[in-house]
Amino acid sequence: MWVEALLVVIILLLLGIILFSSGGIARRRVLSRQVDSLHKEMQRLQNANEALRSSMGVGAETRVKRFGDLFELVRDLEALRCAIAGSSTCKRVLTQKYGMDPGPELLKRILAARLWMDSAVKWRLADELLVGEVGRNILLSLNSGAPIDRAASKAGVPVTVARGQVRRLQVLGYLDNRIALTDRGREALI
Repeated sequence: MWVEALLVVIILLLLGIILFSSGGIARRRVLSRQVDSLHKEMQRLQNANEALRSSMGVGAETRVKRFGDLFELVRDLEALRCAIAGSSTCKRVLTQKYGMDPGPELLKRILAARLWMDSAVKWRLADELLVGEVGRNILLSLNSGAPIDRAASKAGVPVTVARGQVRRLQVLGYLDNRIALTDRGREALI
């Protein structure tokens, strides 16, 4: 009987050594978490390094040209927003420049004209300028099934402003004709 008890104690000691010693399972788990953390940090640094390398070869003249192009993009997006709101001057300028009336196709053409910019950055900038915080609140309310007057109340704007915002979102393709979110509208909420 004492032999069996001694064997049980020895087995428990061996299990303890295996599990909790410096090379045990618990230590391996801690080390594997640290390795995963270091891999993520290394990936983040590699991405930052690539971004820095890509901008290093760009001279001052190219940088100035890119900034000018970025400012022109913002100006075109502002003009698109004003044209949808009813500005005949903005509509005429955009029609002369791009040969299209305000709508989702004109928005795509404005963004496609900037080849050097990342597509996700261009769309995010367009979402910020054309939808904005009020538009996002309205989109969220409409997506949950609220009528326009309740969406206006939740967004903290008068109903006429909300209706104008809904009209702009429909013209730009963020909402369809039934005031339901499109794929573009769902992406603007992210």
